[in-house]
Amino acid sequence: MMSGQRIHPMRLAGRIVRDPLFAFLAVGVALFGGYQIVQRLEKPPILFTPEIEQAQVADFETLTGRKATATDRARLKADYIAEELLFREAIDRNMHLTDGETRKRLVDKVRYLIAGAPPEPSEEQLVNHYADHLDLYRAEPRTSFTQIFRQQEPADAALLRAQLNAGQAIGGDDFWLGRDFPRYGDSMVRGIFGQPFVDALKDAPEGRWIGPIQSPRGWHFVRKSERIASAMIPFPAIKDQVRQDYMIAHSNAAIEQAVGKLKEKFDVVED
Repeated sequence: MMSGQRIHPMRLAGRIVRDPLFAFLAVGVALFGGYQIVQRLEKPPILFTPEIEQAQVADFETLTGRKATATDRARLKADYIAEELLFREAIDRNMHLTDGETRKRLVDKVRYLIAGAPPEPSEEQLVNHYADHLDLYRAEPRTSFTQIFRQQEPADAALLRAQLNAGQAIGGDDFWLGRDFPRYGDSMVRGIFGQPFVDALKDAPEGRWIGPIQSPRGWHFVRKSERIASAMIPFPAIKDQVRQDYMIAHSNAAIEQAVGKLKEKFDVVED
């Protein structure tokens, strides 16, 4: 090509387009542009719209009882953006996956969104639920007893027990719940004295002193005066509990169904 010869713009454009370097640059630009679009889709910008500002100002004026000044509005905007940035940073750090409290709150929120507020059950539904779960509505065995407490194991335990059964009084150490335990359920006794105490009390004859029985707190001479066997709690007496149980069961059923569908949406690997 002679120096100074002019090339038609269309021919020049054609040469550029056919140049391998141009193709490389075009692909690079397309990839960069596509990456930017994906990034914006994955990380949408933080928006502070007039609607958001209006809601922020309304809440502020309701709480403070005064009109928001320009300074107040600027602070509300800055606080909103800062909170949104910190929230997104928490997501980027996978705190929703690693922080136990955060996970629990999110799970509880989704549970509520899935199950919603269960409908109020009818009387028939409550009675049916009661009848289908009778094992849940039995009163546990209860025992009335008196105890004399010693912090240290008595060296003369047999003599003291004999004196008690002969009607004599013996001294004891102070116990935080006192001496008499009227109609205590087995679970309450277990929580105070331990399971071995419950077993010994169950087998003890009524009206006779036994012991001393060891507990985590010390040693106890015990006299059982009454044993009430487990029995069904009448429906009217426990209706409120049945209603609560019914509504929990209703919510759990909805969540269980949703979890089944979620297993199709997400990969679940079980070893």
